[in-house]
Amino acid sequence: MPLFNKKFESKPILPRTLRCNTACPLVTEELDDYKQISLNLGNKELRFVDGIWIHTNRKGAPDDVTRLNRRLKSLEEKCNMRELKVEVLLDLLTEHATELTAFKAKEN
Repeated sequence: MPLFNKKFESKPILPRTLRCNTACPLVTEELDDYKQISLNLGNKELRFVDGIWIHTNRKGAPDDVTRLNRRLKSLEEKCNMRELKVEVLLDLLTEHATELTAFKAKEN
C-alpha cells in the first residue's frame, strides 16, 4: 500500500451557463437608467435624483440643471484633488533632484 496515494480526486468544474432571466439588466449596464423614481401630485412631479427629491413640472425638467450643477461641483473637486496631487509630486521630485545634486557634488 503506497503512502502517498491520492484518496480523493476532484471533479471537473462545469462552465456556468448563460443567464436565463432576460428581464434583469446585465451587470455591465448602468443601473441609474432603471432607478428613476418619480411621484406625481396633481400637476406637480417629484423626482428622486442623486439622493434628494427635486420638484419638477411635467412640461420641463429643471432637475437636469441641478444634476448638472452637482456633476460640475464633483468634477471641480476631482480636478482640485488632482492638482494637489501634481503639486505634491512636483515637490517630491524637486526634493529628490536637490538630494541628487548634493550627492553628486560630494562625490566630486
